[in-house]
Amino acid sequence: MKKTENFKLVEGAFTPSDSINILFALFNSKINFHQLESFRIYEKNSGNVDHHQQRIEELKSSYSEIKKIINEASDAGYNLEIRSTVEVNIISKDL
Repeated sequence: MKKTENFKLVEGAFTPSDSINILFALFNSKINFHQLESFRIYEKNSGNVDHHQQRIEELKSSYSEIKKIINEASDAGYNLEIRSTVEVNIISKDL
């Protein structure tokens, strides 16, 4: 078994409208994950949710910056090329 695998998530040229939709779906999915984890931890009183809250803010900020780039491209009449790869590494449970 390989210790690292890479998978293409998004690759191609997209209109600004499609770019917004694709990236919104990706970022929103990650934000929802962290919100649910934070809620789960809160409900169980089982730990600190700071990491999840910080990650939510980072994702929202990144998406806001991406929207600015997409809007600039749209205003200038350009499309966007988006490439995203997911890298999966097998690691020790001790880490």
